[in-house]
Amino acid sequence: MLDGRYQKAVDKYNKILEKYPRSGYSDDALFKLGETYFFNLNNIQIALGYFSELISKGNKNKISFKSQEYVALIYDEYLKNYDQAVIEYNKLISNFKKWGDTDANQYNIAMCYFRKGDYEQAVTEFKVFLEKNPESKLYPDAMYYSANCHYLLGRYKEAIIGFKILMEKYRSGRYVADAKYGIGMCLEEQDKLQEALSVYKEVKDIYINKEMLEKKIESVEKRLKERGR
Repeated sequence: MLDGRYQKAVDKYNKILEKYPRSGYSDDALFKLGETYFFNLNNIQIALGYFSELISKGNKNKISFKSQEYVALIYDEYLKNYDQAVIEYNKLISNFKKWGDTDANQYNIAMCYFRKGDYEQAVTEFKVFLEKNPESKLYPDAMYYSANCHYLLGRYKEAIIGFKILMEKYRSGRYVADAKYGIGMCLEEQDKLQEALSVYKEVKDIYINKEMLEKKIESVEKRLKERGR
C-alpha cells in the first residue's frame, strides 16, 4: 500500500521533469525522486542516479549540497566503496564550504581509509584533521582512531603515546576507558603481560564492553600462569 503511494509520488515528480526540464522545479523533482528512492523505495542505485544528475547541473546551492551529502553517504555507508566515498567527501569540502562542515568531511575521509584498512593513509588524514580542527567535537574520536591506526600497524610505542595524550586531554568519560584499553592491547602485543593485566584491571569498572574485557583478562592470566610453570 505504502509502496503504491510512493510510486504515485515518483510519477508526479517525473511529470514535472518532463514538463519543466530546465526550470528550478526540475531540481526539486530530482531531489525528491532521490529521497523517495533512498528512504521509501529502498533502491539506492536509482537514488544515486537522481542525486548525481542534480549535482551534474553544476549549481552551487543548498539542494545540490544535500544531494552531494547523500552521494557521499551512499558510497561510504551503503556501498562500502571507500575510494569513491573519499572523492565525494572531497567534493563536499571543495565545492560546498558555505553549507558543509569541513571538519566532519575531513574526519569521514580519514575514517574511509581506516575502514578499508589503509591505516597509513588514515594516520595522514587524521593528522590533517587534528591540525586544522582543534575545536571540533570529533577531535577526541580522531585522536583515538589515529592511535588505533598505529596499533594496527604494529607501532605500539606511537600508539601508547597517542592513547596517553588522549587521556591527558580528556580526563573523564569513555575516552579514558578506551585509551586505557588501547594501552593494554599494546602492552599485551609487546608481551608485557603483567603490565597489560594491570591496565585491563584498572579499566574494569568503566570499560563499556565488559564481556570482551573479561575475556582479555582471562586470556592474559592464563598466559601468565603457563609462563610461570
